[in-house]
Amino acid sequence: MRRMSSLLKRRRWPAILVFAVLVLTLVPLALRPLFNLNEGLYAEAAREMLAHNPLIPRLDGMPYLEKPPIFYWLVMLSYKIFGIGKFAARLPSALAALGTLLVVARFAKDRLPEPAWPAVILCSSIGFYMMSQLAMFDMTFTLFHTVTLLAFYAYIERPERSSRLMLAAGAAALACLTKGLIGIVLPGFIVIVFLALERRTIPWRPFLVAWLLFLVIALPWHIWMALHVPGFFDRYIIQEHFDRFLGTLKPMDYRRPPVYYNLEHLVFGVFPWTPFLFAALIRRRPFDRLDRFLLIWAGAYLLFFTLSKTSSAYYMLPAFPALALFVGRALPDLEGRSLTRLLGAFAFLCLVAAIGALRVPHPPMRPYLIGAALAYLGFFIVALKAPRPRWGRILPFAALASQAGFASLFLAFSIAHPNHYASKNLARVVLPHLTPRSYVFVAHHYEDLSSLDFYLHRPIYVFDPRQGDLYYGIRHNPQAHRLITGRALTDLVKHHRVFIVGPASDERSWARYGHFHVIASKGPDVAVENDLGHVPPKG
Repeated sequence: MRRMSSLLKRRRWPAILVFAVLVLTLVPLALRPLFNLNEGLYAEAAREMLAHNPLIPRLDGMPYLEKPPIFYWLVMLSYKIFGIGKFAARLPSALAALGTLLVVARFAKDRLPEPAWPAVILCSSIGFYMMSQLAMFDMTFTLFHTVTLLAFYAYIERPERSSRLMLAAGAAALACLTKGLIGIVLPGFIVIVFLALERRTIPWRPFLVAWLLFLVIALPWHIWMALHVPGFFDRYIIQEHFDRFLGTLKPMDYRRPPVYYNLEHLVFGVFPWTPFLFAALIRRRPFDRLDRFLLIWAGAYLLFFTLSKTSSAYYMLPAFPALALFVGRALPDLEGRSLTRLLGAFAFLCLVAAIGALRVPHPPMRPYLIGAALAYLGFFIVALKAPRPRWGRILPFAALASQAGFASLFLAFSIAHPNHYASKNLARVVLPHLTPRSYVFVAHHYEDLSSLDFYLHRPIYVFDPRQGDLYYGIRHNPQAHRLITGRALTDLVKHHRVFIVGPASDERSWARYGHFHVIASKGPDVAVENDLGHVPPKG
């Protein structure tokens, strides 16, 4: 009886961990409004593809060729099942995150002494968790990219199983259809460097079959688009890949990051495991073949985007599974004073983060960041005080409990201050005023209010544009007339109902186009409506 009770307890802990991960990943998806910028853009693009042509990504009624279609297709499928909304838009990212955890756990099962550690490390890393909650391409890409490289490594271990190489090729093709050529360029670079260091080769026959499979999956959509969409090759291949990497994209829609930018986000993205990562890197045990493969994987991302003229914090996400596996292999070696020193270093980082939060430019965010730092500190102090034989069981729960504290504070901030990053409340006020013949304009920057398009379910116009997300669509669809000058807006205001949404700081400047009155003011943005028949003053 005691033996049965012990067995049930051993099985209960993993079940509790899995349940906690599912709750933390899925429950918050429907509770926050869609972010402006990328979430609003991608959720709206999928909605428009569902209403028009599922093969051509569209934004504001025009072709939008920054990314391939697979993520859009997944969001469209989610819309079909759950209805159009924020939960459905974010669900593919959350499921991709869970899929990545399963892939990492399955790979670790036969290769690590404590196979649960990499999945625990990955799911509780702050950067990985944040991206699991956003309607963006990167988590889906990370899933396919992880399958590509882990399947390739499994093939190197057992070359007679060529099906693993085929799996790697198929996953690489899906990665390319998710985020572009990087889906084959970076895995190819990682594989070449690894094979060169290991002095290994791949037999030509399975190599050619793998390439054929890759092309069969990846090419058809690209060929169809090149035949049916004018300027596809120049916009999608040349501008979005080469010009963006080299910093020659025009119009330029990004800022060049400092040289330390990607390293900083790689290190802090794996928080709270940052001290453990450094400990794994400097440990005296020599690195074996798997260690070298994982370090090449993470290092390739760091090198590539450090050399690139454009980067974002989430570009490091596909390196996180490699770091989770790398740290997970080192954790069982930590005990006694080594573990105590690491947890002490972590406590110091939490205190530094709490103090640093006082300098965040956005004051309403400061108490939430301080609370998150203290939540991590408190739970890890509990782990530090735990008896040594039980730390391996308690530390995963401390990590997930810390993540739950962070997730709760992030959700609380999102609900308490939605107008600082979303346009849902503005859309709710504007919507009852609209008629079929009304025009809604965004001042200057479409991306800054991109979720407005999603919530209003109608085209958005832009006057005096200062950005390039709609640049391609307007250039090849001049009849759309989504971008107009201030002079054209003045003529339109005289005869049509016009609404302008933009920064409150710009409101006074709109008087030159006509007479407007405010109908909503939410956070830094304001919505105004024109008074028909009023003639604007000259000059």
